[in-house]
Formats: sequence, structure tokens, C-alpha cells
Amino acid sequence: MRFLRRLRPVSLCLLLVVSTAGRAELKWEADHGGNRIDGLSHIELKSNTLVLNASEIGSRLVVLRATEPARIEAATGANAALKPGWDGTLGYSLYGLHLEIPSPGRVAVALTCTPPPLNPVVEGPEGLRAYAKALDARHSCFPDEKEAFIKWRSDHRDRLAALLMGGGFPERPPLEARTISKETHSKFDLERVVYHSRPNRENQLLLALPKGGTRPPLLVALHGHEAPWGEADAAAFASGHPDDFCAYFAERGWAVLQPATLDHDLQDQSWTLQGEWTWDAMTALDFVVGNRDIDPERIAVCGLSTGAHLAMNLLALDERVKAGVVGCILSTWNHYRKRFRIPPHCDCGIGSQLPSLLGEQCDWAGLAVPKPVQFQHGRLDAAFCPGADPSLLNLAWNTATMPEAEYEAMFGEVRRAYRILDAADRVTTHLHGGKHQVDNEAAHAWLVRALGIGSMRN
Repeated sequence: MRFLRRLRPVSLCLLLVVSTAGRAELKWEADHGGNRIDGLSHIELKSNTLVLNASEIGSRLVVLRATEPARIEAATGANAALKPGWDGTLGYSLYGLHLEIPSPGRVAVALTCTPPPLNPVVEGPEGLRAYAKALDARHSCFPDEKEAFIKWRSDHRDRLAALLMGGGFPERPPLEARTISKETHSKFDLERVVYHSRPNRENQLLLALPKGGTRPPLLVALHGHEAPWGEADAAAFASGHPDDFCAYFAERGWAVLQPATLDHDLQDQSWTLQGEWTWDAMTALDFVVGNRDIDPERIAVCGLSTGAHLAMNLLALDERVKAGVVGCILSTWNHYRKRFRIPPHCDCGIGSQLPSLLGEQCDWAGLAVPKPVQFQHGRLDAAFCPGADPSLLNLAWNTATMPEAEYEAMFGEVRRAYRILDAADRVTTHLHGGKHQVDNEAAHAWLVRALGIGSMRN
């Protein structure tokens, strides 16, 4: 990591490794630049307990890698806290073991990993009642009166930008854009452009432009963890790719912009990963609007998975984006907390960042009102689809499926937000028969209607 202090020489012995039932592994990343172990020595494993000697008082950090969710069972000689580092501060599947050492001496921290259940966890009616009660009492619940809702939306949009981007939108930098390659496809040309989203942040985008015609509608296409992290993926402009909605729209006469996303090295510690990726997308859009002949009144966004969370950010924060498709991600914080096993999931830190502002994901979705938005889920995606068949679960990743009643309670609030602004027909949940993927045909049909587009190329 660019911003982390490098490891200083210290007397060390034996790598920390904790195993549970022959599956889980928790190990010390001795060479990680995030370690702060000045004054620590004789770090070793004793009966699944990290043991070390501290010659000085103060704060220290030991970086651990886990293949399963980890926790502290007990600590002596220090106050210990285990914090996930996959928000960009340390890396995917890494934890920071924070030690507050009050006096020199021996420190021991007993650690364990949580194995997956043998069978899917069954949700009882009491759990659903508790969720419904918490949903009603959430701190960010929006008001029913129209003018009060508009003020709530404006306030929370500003606060979302501040949370994501270190206090709010930065100044637009000189893009200094240059095209570095071009590909010719049968119905569109694809160019790769390097640009600056911030003065010290160089990024890449892919832009497909249809052959013939002028001022096409534009789709901002955002990928998640299913595509190469931190890259703009040209393979998505061919059918069969997890993000082939890029190809589907480009082959039907749309311009398609795909910014690079999912670089998990957080560049600015005052920002968030989601903030950096969202700003990368917004400045990529600056380039297209300012330099290519597209229709600025017909700009939509489609994202899959974490890319769909980024689509929700664009719908909330960028007025140029008029409509959207949010693929296979809208959920509840309750679902994240109770049924996700992180790791192996990577939530990029949002589970610890956004709930403080947005008490539930319906409030996030409500920031887009009244823009037309289709929320998609695949019935074979047991990790996210409400009411999915539990037999489809990978129990190493998810302990249970999301009950339909939980999703409907949350989405009922999304519908309420749209009704407040007389836009009830502009939001829907579309369940399709696929897996963790976008239903391209349904997405295209929704956005053609939403943007008032006439006949498009087939």
C-alpha cells in the first residue's frame, strides 16, 4: 500500500497460523507494510494464541490474513480489537489486530475462525419481526410529506458525497485524456482512453461508439468483483462475459462507457473505495460528454454486483444520469450482518461505512427518486435473490438466503419513496431466471422506455 509505513526490522519468530477443523487459516502477514510492530519481539503461536513481548507502551498493529471470519476470544496484557482491512486500508481477506499496550510485558491474544454451518440457517418468524421493527425505527427513515422528502433527499445526497469522498466532491481535475488503443467490431468501435480522475490518479476507460448515426444514448456500465479488479475489461464487449450487458447495448446502437473500477488499493485515506470508484466513473462521464457526440439527455447506468452499488451512487449523485438498472445487489444491512461470511465475501468496507448514514439500503435507493430504476435479481443467485432455493447456497460464503418477507419490507420503503414524488411507475424489482448476472433484454427494454428512445438497432 502506498500510504502505509513500511515494516521496520525487528526480532521475529514463527508465523502465526490458527486452524479450525482443518479448514480455516489465520496467519500473520509478516512482510505487510501495514504492520506497526516497533518494540514487539518473539511473536509466536502457542495453542492458537498470538504471544509476543512488548518493550514499550502504545498502539501497535499486527496484520492477519483470514480465509474465514475471524474473532478474538480473549486477550491479556493489551486491549485488542480485530478490524477488517478490505476497505482498502490493508487488503482483501486481511484483518488489522489493533493492540493498545498499557505497560511493557507479555501480550497474549486468543483468536479463532468461524467455520461454516453444516446446513443452511433457517430464519424464524421472530427474526423477521425484529427486522421489521428495526426498519421502522431506522435513523434515516424519510418523511412522507413531499417537500420534507425533497429536503431529506438533498441533505442525504450531500452527506453521501461527503462520506464517500473525504468531505464532498473535489474539484474537477484537467482530464489530460489520450486514446491509447482502438478496436473495430462489427457494429461499434471500441477505444481505450487514459485520463485523470484526480491530479494524482490516472485511470482508464473503454468507450464503444456505434458505427454510423449521431448522438446515440449512452450507457455507463459498471462492473464489480466478477471482473478484473481495477481494470476496464474489453472482454465484456463480447457475449458470454459476466458483464456482457456492455456488448448487448453496444450492438444495439448505444454508446457504452466502462470505467475501470474495483482497485482495492485506497489512494486517499480520507476517502472510501466506493468514493474513489464513483468519482472515477463521474469524471469518465465528463470525458465522454465533453469530447464525444452523444445525447446528453439520454444517459443511463447499469451495474452488476458491487458495480450496481456504484450505479446507485451515480443515480443519487450525478444529475446527468437519468435512469438505471441495478443488478443483483439491492439487499439489507441485516442480510449482510447475519448471512454473509466475510471473508470470503468482500464488501469493500461498506457494511461498516454506509449504515451510519443510510440506516437501510432502501434509503440509498431512495436518493435516486424520481429517476426510473429497475432492480434485478437472478433466481439462481442464492447469495442475494430474495426467496432463493437454500440448496443453491455455498455455505462457505452465505449461511442462509434472504427471506422474501425481509426484501419486501425493505422494498416497500423504496416504493413509498417513489410514491411521495408521484413516480410509483418508475421503480420495479425484476426477478429473472439466471444467476448473478444482468438480464440484458429486460435491462435494455426498461432503459429504452425510461429514456423515451424510439426504435433502436437490433
